[in-house]
Amino acid sequence: MSILIFILVLGVLVFVHELGHFLAAKACGIYVDRFSLGMPPRAFGVKIGETDYCVGALPLGGYVRMAGQEDTALSDEEREKLYGHVAEERKFHNKPLWQRWIVILAGPVMNFVLAIVLYGVMAAVGGYVPQSEVDNRIGLVMDDSAASRAPVYAEAGSTNEPGAPVGQGWQTGDRIVSIDGEPVRNITDVAVNAILGGGEPMRVVLERTETDGRVERLVSIAAPEKDESDKNQSHPRFGVMPFEPALVEKVLPNTPAQEVGLQPGDVIVRANGHIVDRAVFHKLVETWPESESMPIEVERDGQLLPMTVTPVTVGRVQDAFVGLVDEKASEQEKPIVLVVDKTKQPDLKAGDIVEKVNGEPASLALYRQLEQNAPDGTLQLDIKRKPRFFGLKEGAEFSVDVPVSPVRAIGVAFGTKMVFHKSPPSEVVPEAFRQAYQDFGRTLKTLVVLVSGDVSPKELGGPLMIFNVTTRAAEEGWWWLFKITAFVSVNLFVFNLLPLPVLDGGLLLMMIIEGIRKKPVSLKVQERVQQVGMIFLIGLLLYVTYNDIIRWMSSSP
Repeated sequence: MSILIFILVLGVLVFVHELGHFLAAKACGIYVDRFSLGMPPRAFGVKIGETDYCVGALPLGGYVRMAGQEDTALSDEEREKLYGHVAEERKFHNKPLWQRWIVILAGPVMNFVLAIVLYGVMAAVGGYVPQSEVDNRIGLVMDDSAASRAPVYAEAGSTNEPGAPVGQGWQTGDRIVSIDGEPVRNITDVAVNAILGGGEPMRVVLERTETDGRVERLVSIAAPEKDESDKNQSHPRFGVMPFEPALVEKVLPNTPAQEVGLQPGDVIVRANGHIVDRAVFHKLVETWPESESMPIEVERDGQLLPMTVTPVTVGRVQDAFVGLVDEKASEQEKPIVLVVDKTKQPDLKAGDIVEKVNGEPASLALYRQLEQNAPDGTLQLDIKRKPRFFGLKEGAEFSVDVPVSPVRAIGVAFGTKMVFHKSPPSEVVPEAFRQAYQDFGRTLKTLVVLVSGDVSPKELGGPLMIFNVTTRAAEEGWWWLFKITAFVSVNLFVFNLLPLPVLDGGLLLMMIIEGIRKKPVSLKVQERVQQVGMIFLIGLLLYVTYNDIIRWMSSSP
């Protein structure tokens, strides 16, 4: 199913791109010999009029074959066999320069149009998404981060100069309205601005809700920073997390949460007088003094309920997170290592199956029970590892001891708060264009920082990355699949316009040179340039595929 989804997405992207070339060529009266979805050899198809509409056996890419416009060099005999019967005025190279421009531009432009259409459908129909996806509030502010140290000022009217200083550091619950004048919709926008900002100071407009309900507008000047101590973090960032509401999904039995009456569906909005989200609440609970009660405010059915809860000390494995792949599965199933800190547990890998815990047949319920009851102790896990990479890496069975740390908890499991997001009818078209234009701007900025060296080429992804993100998006639902497809389509729009041989941008460059010289570039030169370009693209494809494989092997269980 994953492969089918990938082929479907790729097929739609290629079909729309080639359809642009095809329709423009037909409109300009150019002889079109073949419209192929997929690469040769031809698998099946039908000929209607002069054009062969077919599907290639290799389901990657596609092409429109026109008389007088050749992607691969043809001998005089081959050219005569294919196009000897075609009138000279119907051949691509004999058309006026402006018509050839239209034909070449039509392919990439159709990719941009596809993104607009997909974003428009998403805005009009709507869908359930995590609240953090449509929320520009700040969640956890990391210690000693750019955001925690940034000065904060009162906004001084419409000028760019900040007003009076009111403090230091962004706070959980602050809304980030804009960065350098660009509106912010969610924390992903914030992260992208930080990465593409080149580490320069940025003007950030915040909205902060005071305890009495007043909303104060503030300005902060902050420069995103790289964390040199974190080898996995190579990008500049402000140091803020998305605001994930502390939605109670499950209340564990015989815990403080059950004693005070917390219920599934409750949202903890404040603790100890401060706005909290899931991560901030966890951090507060873990540092709360022993035997002291914590005042909290809980939102239930639109009402705020004051409560007090007393955190207790329980055991928790900090070096590995063990659970179930399917969160709805029974807790009597064998648990699986989902996330592991390789620096502290080098023997474990994500995907390892826990067969026994302390010598007893494992279940998630038993694991959690023994974990909670063993603060400052250890758990002995009997692990079964399946063969990986099609049997290239053998499976294994072994035992490992994992330390259990004492942590503070109240006995709840948090879930993701989903909201239905849909644009009003009057905003559907503007929202579609805004999203597509935003992707366009970010793609251009990404190219700039790649060239400048601010982002490593190792971050580039290829077919395997597209396969991974599209299939994961499909698992989350059609809304996410449309979003990823639209984003990739905008990337194809930009990439195809790069002035590189073989790409549409390379052909446009040739025609610009032709317009300046007042005569076309010789066929021999065009063929050589195409050959060099093909070698470059093959090398680029191999490089990004290598990146994909390295990422896959390092993250694969």
